[in-house]
Formats: sequence, structure tokens, C-alpha cells
Amino acid sequence: MEVYTFEKSYLERLKEAEAVLSWEGAVIPASQVRSEWKSYVELKIEPAGWQAIWKIPRVICEDLKLRYPTIVYGYVEQVIFDELKAVFVVTAVQDNDVHLPENNEVSLVELWPTVQQENSALNVDTTAECIDRLRFFYSHVWMPWDKDYDDDRDWVQMHLQARIQLACDLSKNKLSRPLALHMRTLLAEAKYIQQRLEYLELDLSDAEPESDDEAVELNDNGTEPARRQQPKPGSSGGNSLNVSTLPVTDLMCLHLRMAIIRSEFEILENPEMRRAYSELQSNSLKRHLLQRSSGRTSRPSEDLLIERAPISHVVAVPGELQEQLNLLLLAKELVKPQAQVQLANTLQGVLSICQSNDDILLSPGNHTIKFMEHLNDNGSLSGLVKPEAILAPVADLSKLPVVSSSDEDSTLLVIDGDYAVSQLVLDCRHVRRGILLRHGTLTMSGCRLLGDGNSSTQEGIVCMPGANLELKNCIIEKFAVGISMRPRSGAELGNVQVKNCHTGLELMEKTVSLNMQGSKCSFESCKLGILADGLAQGQGNSKKLVALQQFRELQRYNEDNLLGDCSFNNCANTIRVSNESDQLLAQRSQQWLLEDELEGENKENTTMA
Repeated sequence: MEVYTFEKSYLERLKEAEAVLSWEGAVIPASQVRSEWKSYVELKIEPAGWQAIWKIPRVICEDLKLRYPTIVYGYVEQVIFDELKAVFVVTAVQDNDVHLPENNEVSLVELWPTVQQENSALNVDTTAECIDRLRFFYSHVWMPWDKDYDDDRDWVQMHLQARIQLACDLSKNKLSRPLALHMRTLLAEAKYIQQRLEYLELDLSDAEPESDDEAVELNDNGTEPARRQQPKPGSSGGNSLNVSTLPVTDLMCLHLRMAIIRSEFEILENPEMRRAYSELQSNSLKRHLLQRSSGRTSRPSEDLLIERAPISHVVAVPGELQEQLNLLLLAKELVKPQAQVQLANTLQGVLSICQSNDDILLSPGNHTIKFMEHLNDNGSLSGLVKPEAILAPVADLSKLPVVSSSDEDSTLLVIDGDYAVSQLVLDCRHVRRGILLRHGTLTMSGCRLLGDGNSSTQEGIVCMPGANLELKNCIIEKFAVGISMRPRSGAELGNVQVKNCHTGLELMEKTVSLNMQGSKCSFESCKLGILADGLAQGQGNSKKLVALQQFRELQRYNEDNLLGDCSFNNCANTIRVSNESDQLLAQRSQQWLLEDELEGENKENTTMA
């Protein structure tokens, strides 16, 4: 089932937005922007009857305890133009475990019209193109704080071209690495805070007691006064999916943090200010490298950032002298011969300056980072501890090297190239994804990935198309999805334990290559051991889903790509295979939507001219 997708240059995006937000030279304040989009949508979108795919937002998946991304099929019963929403009727789901109300009020930008329509008289081409424009604008141009702008300021002249240029620069890697990292971090945090504010404020308004006037009306008329309720998607009756436990003071803290992000982002939105910021960062890095290499302060030289020898960074938390000496003895065994060694205080500081081929060694203790940039190619991240301590049945995290994140809605580590991680605990309880492997080969040994055990969308390791994963002697536990393999990705697993996950291993398409060496890999106490999407089940098999008990049974569907064996212990369901012919989406469309989920991580239309 193919959906409409569009590949456009950023110049085309700019012209499209200007066509919508054009008053023939008159000022368009921020308060009028949404009204202009409403008027445009009314002219372009069919009011009802067209089929579409609804990609359920992450926050709704969390509330309904659904895997993410969850995609369902249905049709639009009515477009609510004033709110840029639609009443969407669900007619088909990919997973039988997905239970949704038949009618759902959803945002238009969450809908992807399908190419095949039951009513060929509908102008769905124009509808899909209009939604694409709307989605790009509200995903990359409009900011959460824009609605607070003064009405006497021309929002279009001040921000439209600058925002689209910024989206282009981020996508094409035209900004310096530190600046791109900083701006992506700000954008991701702002979107996360916006989502939290919207739901928390809605919950607070739902929980407000009736006013005195309403009470009088109730007593006089004997019926409850009519109040406009906006049910959340998937809600039923008066039950709220997001009952907030945060006090009002925490809500105010979110508003304060949003104000800080706004002030900083508005400065960096200006191309001249971005250039000045990059120069300051570059000069600071040059001074740092010069001081480290010569031991004295001197005038920065442009030659300092050309190639340098690899460095082994030893990061140690404060401790007694003997403990530090013992750590250095362990580091001595791991440092490459003739390598330069640099002692450091924080992992965050090392990540900001490390280059390709650098090795990072971590002492026991908690190392907190807020890092959304790719780790460098051919480097490594290792803990200064014996592997058996990491894999102990009852591990004492206070005595182990632990990497965690201070950002509550991000990816802990992003890998883009060949990289090695060993003898570490990756604490992913406060992020939505542990490791995102974009490209290259990630080799992990003696590691433990720990999820929160509650989220229905949290992923341990995600392998994007073309990436390869090598895991040996590792434990992955308490994730919604332990390992997610996207099309054309590959993995070799040796003595890997996947424990207490909703889905242990997810094979998204038949081109995934998986080799579980020997039979030492195990899935323990998972609701579903292995989920295999889109495998051909042979002619005459009309079942949408097939349940299997042994990995050998799954190998018969794909003998070329599925090797090795594994065991299943105390799993509610062992293996489930979805029929290739029953897939909601064609492969190209499915991959487009899967890539669209990587918010804040430079995923926007990488094929654009």
C-alpha cells in the first residue's frame, strides 16, 4: 500500500511557504500564520472520504502502550479545517495487539494519503501535496514560541527564509560540528518540552473543578452545562491518557526552560551570529589543542586542526590515590603502543574534542552526557573494569563504569562508522533509544544495556539500513524492543542475553541478515522473543500472522539470511511472523516513515538537491 512521498529542494520549500504566507507586501504577524494555513488547506484538501495511513505519535503510543512506530490504515471522515485536524476512522491495523477506537481526532500532519483510493474521483494528489507542505512547515519552520510574538512584527520577513535556510544547512552538514550539535540539541529539547506542556496543560484544564457559574447553571437546569471537550486520540469517555503527576511548579519550570531555549535559538537563527559562534568555538578548540600539545598558551594557528596522532583519553571520577593508580594500571593494558594519553575530568568534555581513531577509557562511576552528535569513526569507548563484573546476575552499578544521559528525550549514543564499545553499562532509562547505528560496524563486547522496563516505545539498539552490529557477551534488558533491525542491516550475536523486553528482536524486512553464533543466544522473560515483519510465507498461506516455536522454523522462511540458533526461556510468545502480502505499506513508503521518526537527528530529506 503505497503512500505519497515528495522530494523537494529547500528553494522549492521556500517558494511554497511564501505562496501560502503572502499578503502582497503587507505585514503578516505570528498570530495570523495559522489562519493563512487554514485558508490554504480549505482550498486544497478534500473534506472527506480519502484513505490514508496514520502514523501514531510517540506520546500517544506511550499512553496506549503501543510499540513505536505504530502505523494504521483508515479513511478521513471529516476534515476539521479550523484546527488543522481530521476525524480518522481506523479500518485496518498491522498488529492484532493494537486496539484503537474506531474514530480518532488526529492532526493532519500525522496522515499520509495512499496512492490507491476507493473513490478515484477525489483529488488526492493535491491533498497529499498540501499535507506535505503543512508537515514540513510545522516540523522545521514554526517554533513552539512563535505564537507568543507581538502582532506588530512581520513574522514572515523575520523568520521564514532564515528558518528554511537553517533546516537546509543542518541537513547538508554545512554547519560546524559543535554548532550543529548545539542547535539540534536545542531543537530536540524544545519539541520535547512543547509536547509535555501541551499534554500537561490539557490535563490540568481537564482536572479543574467547575466554576461557580457552572454550578448555578447545573442547579437551575438540572443538567450539566455543555463544555467543549477535546478527547485525545485513543481516549474513551472521560478517562485521560496523560494524568499528570507533576506539580504546577514543574510546569512553570518547563515554561522557563522554553524561554531560555527561545532566546538562545533566536540568536543562532541569524546566519551572521552562527558564523561568529562557529569562529569562537573553533578558536577555543585551537587554544585547547595548543595548550595540550605544547603545555603553554600561544596564538592559535590554522595548522593545529590538521591531522594529529590518536589520543587515549582516560576519564576518571574523583577517588582515592590508590584507586586512581589501580585504574592507570588497567588502562596500561588497553592503551595502544606509542599512543598519546590524556587525562580528563568528564566524558562530556572528551566527546566535544575527540577525533577519529581516539580511544576513551572510563573509570567506574556514573558518566553523564548530553550528546546527539555521531561518535567518530574507528574509535572506541571502554570501561576500566573486568567483563565479568558487568555481566554479573546482580550488578552493583555504583562500582561499574556507567554511561547515562541528562536529556530525557534523546538517543544515548549515535554511531556513524566503525566503532567499538566494551565493558560498559549503558543506562538508557532516561532516553527513548539506547544506540542508533546509522552506518558502519558497531562492535560491542562485555556490555549491559539497561532500559526503564515501563515504556512501550523505548528501543535498545536500532540498526539503520546498511549498518552492521556485532555483539558478544552482552546483556540487553527491560526495553520495549531490545534490538531493531531495519531493512538491509546485519547482525552477528554471540552469547547475547535479551531479557525482560516486550519484543526481544525485531526484524523489519526480509533483507535483514542475522547470524546467532552457535546456540548461546537466549531470550528470557520477553512477551515476544522475535518479531519478523514482511516474510514470504509461501503460496496458499492466507494467515496474517504465524506463531513459531523454534528459530529453525523461522530459518525456513529465509535460509540465506538467518543463521545460527538460540533458546527461549519463559517467553509468553516465541516467534511471530507477519505475512509479506499483508503489509500495510510498500517497502519504500515504510522506510520513508521509519526514517521520519528520527526527530532531531538530521534526517530531513537527505536526497534533496
